[in-house]
Amino acid sequence: MEIFVFIEVGSAIGAWSTIALIVLTAVIGLSLVRIQGFQTLMEAQRKVNMGETPAREMLAGMMLAVSGVLLLLPGFVSDLGGVLLLLPPVRAALVERFISRMKVQTHQGQTFTADYHRTDDTDQQARLDQYLKQKRNDEGTTFEGDFQRKDDDK
Repeated sequence: MEIFVFIEVGSAIGAWSTIALIVLTAVIGLSLVRIQGFQTLMEAQRKVNMGETPAREMLAGMMLAVSGVLLLLPGFVSDLGGVLLLLPPVRAALVERFISRMKVQTHQGQTFTADYHRTDDTDQQARLDQYLKQKRNDEGTTFEGDFQRKDDDK
């Protein structure tokens, strides 16, 4: 299909115009992938800072990577696929579909649950103080001695 579309467009607008169009779509597409990739990365960092899992952003980032590869491949059909993955509503729909399938599969098997507790520096300092106090109260054995450094003569 890719070759057929390439030949049809080439015969309609000319070989050099077709090559220029392929290069132009690659350059514009990759710049859009870069911009949206940074936005996705910033959103993922925001979610991590809030203590949430950035699963949707990770999937969207993978789709952006696939979009970049499709845009780099020479051809109009692959460019169409890359542009479709660049559209946020299409990407969001695909991410939601993938996540809903993951949830269905996890409900069929065993479920793992966990809690995430964020501690601040005062909790960490209190635990450190308690540990150091316990260490000071431990009765240990102290060894005293002298040492000498001896170098081997060769």
